[in-house]
Amino acid sequence: MNIKIENWKLFILSIFYVIFAVLSYRITREQFLHFFMIAGIVVALVGLFQILVYFFKKDYLKPNEFSFSFGVLYLLAGITIACKPEVIVNNYPLVVSGLVVLDCVLRLQYSMNLFRLDDRQWKLHLVLALIPLIAGMCLILIPMQEKVLHNYFSFLLIFDAIAIMYTVIYYKRIVRIYEKRGQEYIEEKEE
Repeated sequence: MNIKIENWKLFILSIFYVIFAVLSYRITREQFLHFFMIAGIVVALVGLFQILVYFFKKDYLKPNEFSFSFGVLYLLAGITIACKPEVIVNNYPLVVSGLVVLDCVLRLQYSMNLFRLDDRQWKLHLVLALIPLIAGMCLILIPMQEKVLHNYFSFLLIFDAIAIMYTVIYYKRIVRIYEKRGQEYIEEKEE
């Protein structure tokens, strides 16, 4: 996993969440059709790019590297969204909440990595992943009135965006620290 690329993906996702939370207050569901068609095209292009990058890297030598498969999934999801945006628009709080839940489950890995490194901040990162995960599952499973649903949905997106940005910034710093320690260890071994 290239941590720089993953950080950029998470950072862009958090910006999308904030923009989407604000836009969902100002734009009616029907006006989201064009937004989701464009978003679908962007997701498909990201998938296509990831597929192409796979053929230029040696990641296929790693047993748990699924960049090609994820690229295909992005491509298929993007095509589906671009061709059928009304399915997303009619259910966007549930669909986007599902993405938040998926994102939070994946971010649990960051907290577990920090736990394994004996970093003091692992509990905070665990909470920052669990709160939006539980809130997203509640949004998906519990029927809510339209206004409550909308406010809850916006809170969920903004909270998760903040959690993502904090995680990216913190994790980037931790990676640098451990890369430096690893380099120092290698230099000591060589002497």
